[in-house]
Amino acid sequence: MRRSVVVSMLALAAILIANNRANSEGAIAEGIAPGGVAKGYEFSVVVNRATTDVARTDAVARCKKKPEKVESGAAPDSGNARARALCAVVSTFHDKCVAFALDPKDGTPGAGWATGDTQEKADAEALARCRSVAGADRRDFCKVTNRSCDGAAK
Repeated sequence: MRRSVVVSMLALAAILIANNRANSEGAIAEGIAPGGVAKGYEFSVVVNRATTDVARTDAVARCKKKPEKVESGAAPDSGNARARALCAVVSTFHDKCVAFALDPKDGTPGAGWATGDTQEKADAEALARCRSVAGADRRDFCKVTNRSCDGAAK
């Protein structure tokens, strides 16, 4: 009796570990309006999906989705609408961390994303990419705005 309980528990543990590994696919989708990031930019990241295909589909769907709430007095959404229309998968990953860095000022070109084996590596690379395109007067305003890890990555 004890042996069958132990065997059952080991089988359950193996299934749980396999499920965690099986649900560790991620994807990044990005849309850039004609004229560049300063004219409109959208992105999304999904993690812990069952397959790469599911991750890709979910990332594009999120990227194309119009925000439900728009702040009163906000500028028209035409640039971001054009960016959303162009959303496409730019990267897929497995057991990685991801970060997005942006210059928060509207109409600026600072944006960058990265994946890495650790959150710190992804953050540093995303910031470097944002700063490299933000322009000399805006590079110090880049900051990590979104971050996440997939599967076993930390």
